[in-house]
Amino acid sequence: MKIAVVLALLVTVASSTAVAATTRARVAVTSTAPVTIDGSGFRSRERVTVTLVATDLLRKVVAASAKGAFTAKFAGATIGYCESYFIRAKGNRGSLAVVKLVPECAPQGPVG
Repeated sequence: MKIAVVLALLVTVASSTAVAATTRARVAVTSTAPVTIDGSGFRSRERVTVTLVATDLLRKVVAASAKGAFTAKFAGATIGYCESYFIRAKGNRGSLAVVKLVPECAPQGPVG
């Protein structure tokens, strides 16, 4: 009987750990003018520092919702066509998401 209880407890802990391990923090650019970044998979109500590097380096601190999501809008900041950018969102409870985009763009205008 005790073994069954211990096994049930281990299965519960293992499945909780598996769920926690599959939840990953993510960020994505949802608008390029003004730059708007949506995040998900962060810890509930975590304070997140969002760093955007495009033409300039900008930072903003936002709070994740109870479900671990946030939106960070950088008023006046834009990401131009074929422009590289880097985003880092680091939570004060250990969550981290990083995106780096270096687009491959065809040359503009006639070649040669």
